[in-house]
Amino acid sequence: MLFFKHFLFLCKKISLSLQNMKHLFTVTLIFFGLNLQAQDPANYYLAAEGKTDAALKTQLYSIISSGYVTKTYDYLYTIYDTSDKTPSGKVWDMYSTCDWTFGYKECGNYSLVCDCYNREHSIPQSWFSSKSPMVSDAFHVYPTDGKVNGQRSNYPYGESTNGNTLSAKALGKLGSSTFPGYSGTVFEPVDEYKGDFARTYFYFATRYENIMTTIGGDSFSRNKYPALTDWSVNLFLKWHRQDPVSQKEIDRNNAVYNHQENRNPFIDHPELAEYIWGNKKGIAWSQNIPSGPQLLIPANNSIVEFGNIPYQQNYSILLDIKAANLTGNLSLNVTGTDQSYFSLSTSTITKAEAEAGYKLVVTCNPQSLGVVSADLNISGGGITASAVHLKATSSDTFMALLPSGITQSGFTANWTASANATGYLLNVYSYKVTGTQSRTILEEHFDNGLPGSWSATGYYETQTSSNVRMASGSSNCILTTPAIDLSANTVLTVRARRYNNDTDATIRVDVNNDSLTTFTTKIDYIDFTAPIPETGTGSTLKFTVLKGKRVYLDYVKVATEGSVETPISVTGYPKQVGNVLNYQVTGLYNDSTYYYTVTPQGNGALISSEIQAVTTSSTGTNSISDLSELVVYFADNTLYISNLKNESQIVVYSVLGNKILDYEAHSDQVSLPFEYKGIYILQVVNNNKVTGSRKMILH
Repeated sequence: MLFFKHFLFLCKKISLSLQNMKHLFTVTLIFFGLNLQAQDPANYYLAAEGKTDAALKTQLYSIISSGYVTKTYDYLYTIYDTSDKTPSGKVWDMYSTCDWTFGYKECGNYSLVCDCYNREHSIPQSWFSSKSPMVSDAFHVYPTDGKVNGQRSNYPYGESTNGNTLSAKALGKLGSSTFPGYSGTVFEPVDEYKGDFARTYFYFATRYENIMTTIGGDSFSRNKYPALTDWSVNLFLKWHRQDPVSQKEIDRNNAVYNHQENRNPFIDHPELAEYIWGNKKGIAWSQNIPSGPQLLIPANNSIVEFGNIPYQQNYSILLDIKAANLTGNLSLNVTGTDQSYFSLSTSTITKAEAEAGYKLVVTCNPQSLGVVSADLNISGGGITASAVHLKATSSDTFMALLPSGITQSGFTANWTASANATGYLLNVYSYKVTGTQSRTILEEHFDNGLPGSWSATGYYETQTSSNVRMASGSSNCILTTPAIDLSANTVLTVRARRYNNDTDATIRVDVNNDSLTTFTTKIDYIDFTAPIPETGTGSTLKFTVLKGKRVYLDYVKVATEGSVETPISVTGYPKQVGNVLNYQVTGLYNDSTYYYTVTPQGNGALISSEIQAVTTSSTGTNSISDLSELVVYFADNTLYISNLKNESQIVVYSVLGNKILDYEAHSDQVSLPFEYKGIYILQVVNNNKVTGSRKMILH
C-alpha cells in the first residue's frame, strides 16, 4: 500500500482537474464564450497572491468558505462513493486494511476490527460540540473501521513509540505521546497517511478560522492565528514534509469539491503550509502567473449582475481586479446607455495595486425603474482592453433602514424612497410575551409498526399494539430515526416501560453517535424527557436496548420550545408621517427594545421589513451611537476591534440594513476577515442588549 501510494504521487497530475472550479468575484458573473467548468484551478487562489502569514491564512479562509455547500451527515456516504474509492472500487479506509464494499457493513454495532465501517471525524465532534457545518464537512470526516475509530476516540493525533495496535488488520496505534511538547494520550496513524491527516488539520484550522476560539482539543490553540498549538504545528509540518500529497488526496479533493464546492488549499498548493506556519513565514506567497501583461480578473465580456436594487438609492458592490506583468497603470471608465447611473471608486489603478489585487467599488444609483446597464472598460498597462457589462434591475423594493440618533427616550427612523408614494405610515412597537409555542420536528406513536424511514439493527417486534418491543433475551436492539433538523435546541420525549421482570432495563439515546442520556424504565409506562443541544441539520437519534433488558418503546417526540410574542404598538402609532424619508420617534422608555416598520402610501407598495432600535440606559455615559472606548481599524481586508467587553457580540450592517457579519467575541480584541469597503454600521451587543453602535467608513 505504501509503495502504491507513493508511486501514484510520483505520477500525479501536472495540473489539477479543471472540473467545476469556482470564480473569485464577490458578485455574480455570467461569462459568454467561457466555460467555468474548464477554468484553470489556479484562479481559485488568485486573491491570496502576495499575502503572508496570518493574512494569507485569512484570505484562504475567505476563498474556501465562500459558496460552501453544507451537506447532511448521511450524505457523507454519497460523497464517499467517489471521494474514498480505491483503484479496485472498494472503500478506502485509512484506519484498517479491511475489505469494505460501498453500501454494506455501515456501522451499526461492532466488537472487532472489520465488523463495520463508519464516519471518523479526524477533528473529534466533541471538540466542536457536533455543530454544523463541521459535523458533515467531508474534508475532515473519513470512512474508517468502526472499532479503530472507537479506539482513537477523541484523542489528538500524535506519535507514540510504544502505542497499542488492535489487530493485524488495524492501522494506527494508541498510547502516550513521545513527540516533544505533549505528554498526553495520542493516536498515531500509519506513516503513509500522516501527511493526509496533517493537511486535514491545516484545512480545518483555515476553513473554520472564524470560530477557532471556540474549538476544543489539545491540537488547537483557541485563537485565529496560528490556530494550532506549537507542538501540533511541529508535528503536522513534520508529517506534511515526510508524506507529500498523493494522487489519492488529489482525487479526493476534486471529488469533495464537486459536492461541497470548496477545496483543501494544502492539497492544491502544499507549500502554503510553509508560508503560514513553516519556514517561509514572512515571505509573500505567489503561484505561477502568465508571462506578459494580462488582466487575470475580471474576464473580458463578463457580466456583473447587481440584481434587484432600490430605486434612486446608491447600491455598491466590490469587483476584484487583478493583473500580471503590467507595464503601467490601468485606466477605467464607464460608457453605455445608462452610464450616468454608475460610478467607480477610482478611474486609475496603479500597477502595484492591480498586480497585488484591487477591490474596485462600483456603485449604481438608478434613476429609472427596470433594467439599467452600462460597460466598465479596463485598459492600459499593456493589456488587451477589456469590457465588463454592468447590469442592474431597479425596482420599487421598498425597505426600512437602520435607526439613527438613538437616545434614552427615542430614535430617528429611516427608510428608502418608494416610487410615486404620497406619504408613509410608520408603526413603532415592542413585543410582549403572551404564551408558549412548540414546533414538532419528529413524532411517532408506532401505530403501524416501525416506520420505513427508521432503521433497525438486532431484534425487535411490533406485534404488541402501538409500540415496539426492543431486544430479546439473546439479542440487542438499535433503532435509528431518519435524519432530522436539530439546528436549534430541542427537547426529546420518550414513553417506555420495561418488559416483565427485566429490572433496570434502560434505553440509551445517542445523537449522531454521541451519548445524550440513558433512561431507566419501570413496569409501568413513564414519559422521559431530555434536552437536545444544537447539533445541526441531518442529525439522527439512536435508541439502544441491551439483550436481557427488554423495553417497550411506545412514543418518541422531538420538538422545539419557545415563547409566543405579540407586537404592541406605542401610543399614537401607527401614524401618517408625510412624504419624508425619516421621522423622529420620542417618548419611549430608556434601555428598551423597540421595532418599527414603514408602509408607503398611495402606490400599493408593501410594508417594509422589521427594524430594531434599542434606547440607551439612563445611567449610560455614552450615546449608543458612540462606542468611543473601542479601537477599530481596517487593514489588509481585516477588521480589527479591541477594548471589547468579555463575551461581546459584534454585528455589522450595510447602510441598507443588510447584516454583513455576526460574530461572538470571547476576548477583548478580535480580528475578522472583512473584504468590503464603503459605509457600514458596527453594533455591539452584550447580554442580549445593544450597548453601542458606530458608523465605519472603510477605504
